[in-house]
Amino acid sequence: MPVVIVPLVIVLDQIFKLWAQRTLDPIPDPFLPGLYLTYVKNTGAAFGLFFGQTTPLGWISLAVGLFILAYLAATSKSRLSALALVALSLLAAGALGNAIDRIGRGYVIDYLDIGPGLWPVFNLADAAVVIGALLLIISGGRRK
Repeated sequence: MPVVIVPLVIVLDQIFKLWAQRTLDPIPDPFLPGLYLTYVKNTGAAFGLFFGQTTPLGWISLAVGLFILAYLAATSKSRLSALALVALSLLAAGALGNAIDRIGRGYVIDYLDIGPGLWPVFNLADAAVVIGALLLIISGGRRK
C-alpha cells in the first residue's frame, strides 16, 4: 500500500503545484462553492508559523518523511492495520511533498483556499498530512 500511495500523492502534489505556479494568481478565484484557487508562496509552516524558516523546515520535513518510510519498511505490515498503513503513507507523502518544495524552490506552493481569510491557503501535501494524522488517531496505530 505505501508503495502506491506515497509516490502517487507526491507526484500529484508536484503536478498540482506546477500547474498552480503557471496558471493561478494571488487573487482568490472562485472554483466551486466554498473553494477558491489562490496562488501563494509560503516560506513558513502551517498557519504562517515560522515565517521565513524554509530551509530548516525543509530538512525537518525530509527527515520526518524518511523516518516514516523507514518505519514502514522495518515494520511487518501484518503488525499494522490497513488504516494505519494508509495514515502513515499519507503523512510521509505530505512531508516529502512539501520538503521537495522547501529544499528545491525555497518556498511551498499553496493553492487551495476554502474562503479568503477564513483559513490559510494549503495544498495537496498539507491535506495528506492532516488526513493522515486524523486516520492515525482513528486507527490508534492498532495492529491487525
